[in-house]
Amino acid sequence: MIQVYMYDENYIFLKPLIIEDIDETNNYIIPNNCTIVQPPSFIKAMYHPDKKEWTEAATQEEKKALEKQIESGRVPSLVDELKAQNAAITEQLAEAKSMTESQAQMIANLYLILAEGGNGI
Repeated sequence: MIQVYMYDENYIFLKPLIIEDIDETNNYIIPNNCTIVQPPSFIKAMYHPDKKEWTEAATQEEKKALEKQIESGRVPSLVDELKAQNAAITEQLAEAKSMTESQAQMIANLYLILAEGGNGI
């Protein structure tokens, strides 16, 4: 499986895709509107198939509008989004660790019961 990057009819980046389909010669079947070239962290990435590269397509007005939205708090910045994702993942990890510790304690208790001859079951 490989990851490719989908763009629209104007070559503007849409989203990453996972490709699993393989042809008869064991090559991945990549859709026409996709590339294996990863886009940089642009506001509005535009792909150029002839050069196999991405460029920034956002106008100065679009950039300024986004900056104003971030400053006013209406749109979270990329850093804020990453912080929120990190917090959620950390919470999930803590929950998984707690469950693992709980399961380990239950298993230890079951071993103890079995060692005592099964009394208490």
